[in-house]
Amino acid sequence: MAVSPAMGCASSSPKDSEPEEQLTSAYAASPTKSSPPNFPEDPRASEGNMARRRSVAHQSPEIDAGPVATTFDEAKVGSLSRHGIAPTRGATGVTSKAKINQDRGVVCWPFNGSHNQALLCIFDGHGMQGERVSEWCMQQIPARLEAQRQQLKVNPQTVLERVIPEMDHVLLTHPKLAPVARGAGTTSNVLYFNGNRVWVACSGDSRAVMGRMGPDGITAVDLSYDHKPDLPLERERIERCGGVVSAAGPRGLPPSRVWVNGRVGLAMSRSLGDGEAKTHGVVPDPEVCIFDLQPYKQGDKFGDKFVIVASDGIWEFISSQQACDIVDKHPNAYDACTELVKTAEQRWRDEEGSYRDDITCIVAFLPFLEERPGDDDGTGVLDSAEYPEIEPDMGDAADGSSPMGGRGKNFSKKTSEEEDDEGEQFVKRRLSVAAPFGGDPDMDA
Repeated sequence: MAVSPAMGCASSSPKDSEPEEQLTSAYAASPTKSSPPNFPEDPRASEGNMARRRSVAHQSPEIDAGPVATTFDEAKVGSLSRHGIAPTRGATGVTSKAKINQDRGVVCWPFNGSHNQALLCIFDGHGMQGERVSEWCMQQIPARLEAQRQQLKVNPQTVLERVIPEMDHVLLTHPKLAPVARGAGTTSNVLYFNGNRVWVACSGDSRAVMGRMGPDGITAVDLSYDHKPDLPLERERIERCGGVVSAAGPRGLPPSRVWVNGRVGLAMSRSLGDGEAKTHGVVPDPEVCIFDLQPYKQGDKFGDKFVIVASDGIWEFISSQQACDIVDKHPNAYDACTELVKTAEQRWRDEEGSYRDDITCIVAFLPFLEERPGDDDGTGVLDSAEYPEIEPDMGDAADGSSPMGGRGKNFSKKTSEEEDDEGEQFVKRRLSVAAPFGGDPDMDA
C-alpha cells in the first residue's frame, strides 16, 4: 500500500468536566490587549505580540457571494457553502423559500503557529436556531484547541477527545446558549493536520473522505463514519438509555432517528448540543481516526490526492466515490468545491423538489501544508512579516478581542457602514444569522 491505513479509530469516553478556568483558556492564550471579563490575562499579550498572529481562519462563503479574499492558494484549498430551501405555499401554489444556513465550515491555516499544521472543520447545525450552535462551535473549538498548543502537537487524540465534549458541556450550561442548545445542536467534524498525519474527530454525520490514486484511478477512502442512530453499537447505547430508534426508509429516506418521549427525532446519534436527547443516549464524544498520508505527486501511480470534508447536504445523494470522481476532474480546489456543491444542489432538486438541505464542503489537495523556517518560535505565533497584507483583527469576543486571528469577510470587525451593507446584502450573500461576528451579544462566551 502506498499509504498506511488508519492507525486507529476510537470513541472518546465521557469525562469529568474541567474547571471553567481551563475551558475558557483559549481567550487567555490569544495575543490580545485584554481578556473577556473573568478570564485570566495572558502574560504574553504585549504590544510586541500584538503585531503577530497565531492562526488565520477562513469561514466557508456562500457560493454566490462573489470573490472572498483568502491567504491561501485556492488551487490547493477551496471552501464553499450553499443555503437550503424549504417549501412554502403561495398564491401560485407550492414554491420554495430560502432557509437560514445552519452549516458552518472553517479552514484554519496556518494554524498553531505553523504552516505545517491546519484545521479543516465542518459544523452542521439543526433545530430551532441551530445556526447559533454551529457558529459558536466554529469560533470556539479551533481557539480552544490552539490554547492547548503544545499538548495538541504531542497528543492530538487526547486533546480532541477532551475539548470537543467540553464544548458540549459549555453549550448546555451557558447562561445564554443553554436554552437554545437544549433543543438544537450541531454535528462536528474536525480534521487536524500536522505534516503528513491527520487526526479526524467526528461527532455526527458530516463526513470526511480521501481521494487515493491507484492503478485503477481514484478511489474513495472514508476518513470518518456517519453516526446514524440505527448503527448497532449506537442503537444499543441509545436504547439502553431509554431512547427509541426508528429505522431508515428506502434509500435512507426518511433517515433513521432518535426519539425522546415521542418527540425530538434527531437524525444522528452523536452531536454537540441537543440537550433533550443527551438524556437518552446521544453523546458528543468524537470518534477519532488517525491516518498517515502519502501525498500524491504528478506522474506517480499511487498516492493520496485530496481530502473532502462536508456536511450531509453533500452526502445525502452523492456517495463518497462519486464525490471523489467529481473532485478528481479539477486541478483547482475551489473549482472542485463549486462543482461538488452544484451537483449536490441538482440532486436535491431532482429528488426532493422544493426542499434542499444546507450544503457545505471543503476540498484540500495534497500536499497543501509546508514547512517554513522560523514558523514556530516556541510561542506559537507567526511573524507578521509573513502576512504584510493582513491587518491585526480584534473583533469577536465580548471585549472586541478575537480568539482566532480572523481573516475574511465573516471574521473581521465591521464598521457601521459595512454593517448596514451587510443587512442589505444579507439574503443574497450569506443567508445566515443576521448579525455579523461580534454583533450578537448572545454569541459571546
